[in-house]
Amino acid sequence: MDNRKSSGVMPELREITLDDRAVFERALGRLREPISDSSFVTSFLWSEPLELSWAAIEGHLCVFSAADGDLSMILPPMALEDGADGRLPACLGACFEIMDGFNASRLGVERSRIEYVSDEMLERIREGEGEGAALSAAVMHGDYVYPLRSIVDLAGGHLKAKRRLRNLFLREHPEVETSELRTEDVGECLALLDRWRRHGDDVHEGEANDHLIGTDVLRRRDERSTIAALRHHQALGLETMVVRVGTGAERRIVGFTLGERLSETMAVVYIEKTDPEVEGTPQFIYSAFCEHRFAGCTDVNAGDDWGIPSLRFTKTSYRPSRMLSKSVLTRQAVHVAGGAEPAVVAAAAESEPMVYPQTGGTLDGVVIRGAERADAPAIGEIEARAFSDEGERFTVRQVRRLIANPRAGVAVAELDGRVVGWTVSLARTHRRWRSGRVYAIAVDPAQAGRGIGRRLMERALEAFEVAGITRVYLEVRADNDPARALYRSLGFGVIASLEGYYGEGTMGVRMRRVTGARAGSRSVDAPASG
Repeated sequence: MDNRKSSGVMPELREITLDDRAVFERALGRLREPISDSSFVTSFLWSEPLELSWAAIEGHLCVFSAADGDLSMILPPMALEDGADGRLPACLGACFEIMDGFNASRLGVERSRIEYVSDEMLERIREGEGEGAALSAAVMHGDYVYPLRSIVDLAGGHLKAKRRLRNLFLREHPEVETSELRTEDVGECLALLDRWRRHGDDVHEGEANDHLIGTDVLRRRDERSTIAALRHHQALGLETMVVRVGTGAERRIVGFTLGERLSETMAVVYIEKTDPEVEGTPQFIYSAFCEHRFAGCTDVNAGDDWGIPSLRFTKTSYRPSRMLSKSVLTRQAVHVAGGAEPAVVAAAAESEPMVYPQTGGTLDGVVIRGAERADAPAIGEIEARAFSDEGERFTVRQVRRLIANPRAGVAVAELDGRVVGWTVSLARTHRRWRSGRVYAIAVDPAQAGRGIGRRLMERALEAFEVAGITRVYLEVRADNDPARALYRSLGFGVIASLEGYYGEGTMGVRMRRVTGARAGSRSVDAPASG
């Protein structure tokens, strides 16, 4: 690739190997409070799934990723030597030249970015003049940090459910045994990992993260990272734990976990995989691992949630004491999808944009058409009238971003020149297929009963069919009977129950509509097994 610096010399981008550990630790060891991403272990384990490479540029360690068809950085440049900080602006400029040179002829230079920038590094970059001072920053999903004692004890009413599951596991498996991961355990752990991935693909079918990348894609990358950890855990010096239950010929591994100490006071859990058929294993292994492998630490870092709603709920349910912020840096202003995630990394390269019809027919004088930026204030008013809870509403700013997102199809229902309803449809990328998601739909309560919601849904489904998308998903409150009846009449069926999806104690369900040859592959309106 033609990625030359202004000097005309392109730095050598090298694969990450175990031999590079000393170089990485020399740079990363300068951080006062590292995040879960700023360790050699993280870079090594994810080097193959994320197609990582590194170079020394202007006295800094620079790590690049080519996983999504573009070239980005998964860490900000880290000084390798004393006195290199003064060359950080020049290093940033060179890094963007490399990324822009690769991305310009593919997905565009707006894809050039630096991700996983801790607040500490953001401050260092902002202190300098030149390139660093001109970069735009947007917040990414941050690391969840818990008091280690809280995870060990699972005490208090807010962790009552976790404590109950751990105790259930201990009652049902009094013969449980924990040990370090041994070489002879790797084969059985790989078999468990395969079951974990298959179960996740089934239970979380159709789920995507905030960037509209299917969780099956992310799960496959996680699987490859975990395989690297199992094969190299000894060379990496990781803390490990394996959990076995059963007796005699029935004895088997039902969970394993790996992590390390990031600092004198903070530990990090990189990987935790458990048998999906053995209830309470996640709660038991997490607690036991922290207690027996990280004595002396005060905090445990569980990493971020990858922008996945279900994972966000799980990590939040453990009640973090704080979050370690991360940012993404670009040369241009970053549009933030949903108010939290950078849309610049919205989807993998093979995705096609959603194209929503710009004209529509009428229904009792109601016109359905593609939304325009000028419709955002009216949509915001509908949201305010339709939802009493502010947390469930889209803001005008979020609506504008959705309208501008090429992978979102936003439509409005118009009556006598006034917007009275709207819907958002999203196209998402999975390993070997694309799916659609009806992200939001709302109608002015004053116009209820006119069939506007149905017509908006029908137009959204038509747009998916035009795009060649045959699987469409949505989520809805379990107790919203009118909405569920509408979705059933349009061919949707329940495939999963979502505990706490709309907040603690508020159940949701995931529904799916399949058209074409596979439409009859599963019965509808019945919860998926497992």
